[in-house]
Amino acid sequence: MLFLLAGAAELKGQVPVLIEDTEFQEVARAAIDSLYNRNPDAVHELMEPWSAKYPDHPLWLLWDAMDHWWMVLTDLYNHSQDELLFEKLEQANEAADRLLDESPGHPDAHIIQAVANGYIARHNANRERWVRSVRTGRTAYRAHIELEQAAPDLADNLFAKGLKEYYSAYLPEAYRVVRAVSWLLPDGDKAEGLRLLEYTSREAVFARPEANYFLGMILLNYEGEYEKAINLFQNLVDYYPNNSYYRRLLVRSLYRHNMSSAAKQEIEKALKYWAKNEFADELILKEELLYWQGRILNQTGQFEEAYQAFEDSYRIGLELPNRNKRRFHALSGYYAGLTAERNGDKTAARNFYRAVTQLDCEPEARERARVRMRNM
Repeated sequence: MLFLLAGAAELKGQVPVLIEDTEFQEVARAAIDSLYNRNPDAVHELMEPWSAKYPDHPLWLLWDAMDHWWMVLTDLYNHSQDELLFEKLEQANEAADRLLDESPGHPDAHIIQAVANGYIARHNANRERWVRSVRTGRTAYRAHIELEQAAPDLADNLFAKGLKEYYSAYLPEAYRVVRAVSWLLPDGDKAEGLRLLEYTSREAVFARPEANYFLGMILLNYEGEYEKAINLFQNLVDYYPNNSYYRRLLVRSLYRHNMSSAAKQEIEKALKYWAKNEFADELILKEELLYWQGRILNQTGQFEEAYQAFEDSYRIGLELPNRNKRRFHALSGYYAGLTAERNGDKTAARNFYRAVTQLDCEPEARERARVRMRNM
């Protein structure tokens, strides 16, 4: 009898494998969608029954870190939350380590480490800490390999494999310096990489939105499949309408590929939607979208309206963190000056040009502003 009680107590203390539980997978997919749609209350509501049942599971630390990731990613010029983000990701990673000590090969621990280290690597790249990014990226990839062994049927496994297949083939083709050391890279297959990313964009639990994003970026930047890429970005906006990062990505892509009319429509929809819902990141969205709106209005000869859009974007940048480094603050200032000059207001033009030359970003815009000032 005592043996049975001891065994029951041990079983009760075990951390379950949630990612192989079909019921949890459905809840996790819905929670991921809520996370990417910037609805943390919905995430908490979906996860609360599971976290109450298994309070010692390290997965909840990862969910908390992923929510903070989106807070940081929304405005990459704001560095104030970086340390807390890294701290939360490290906490999830260390908790997964402890779980592996207790239960070697635990699939949930491997996926936590793959995701946490992947985010650490990506954000170090955002901050141009390349050595740290590469080192942590290797750790993330090792976790993916271990996850493949522990849970071979999990669709999320194929996300990292798809990226590896594509970039191992693409990099030696695109960069001569990489070609010289291509023997160090694993064999790659671009078509297979794209196929795996397309599959995980539909079937993965955790990596589904990221697979859509990376597939779109590859098609846009490397494959020249602009229409397919923009369709993927449009799908991300449709799935996650509250996500300003995807809204800005879509508008940027439309404008850069000569689809100004569609970009104009998306700008107007996004600005109305954010004003109606009063989202906390409204100024961040408006800073960039008003810049693109100004560029479109300039193209159609609406110079007074274009000037107003550029000026509004520039003024918003004054209210946001780290304005000396903000790309669209600098660009809006330069184009506000250019449009003011075009409209005959040389005083305003000179003021904007002078302000841009004092910023610490966009060197081309700064140099052009200096030239315009000299010419005036």
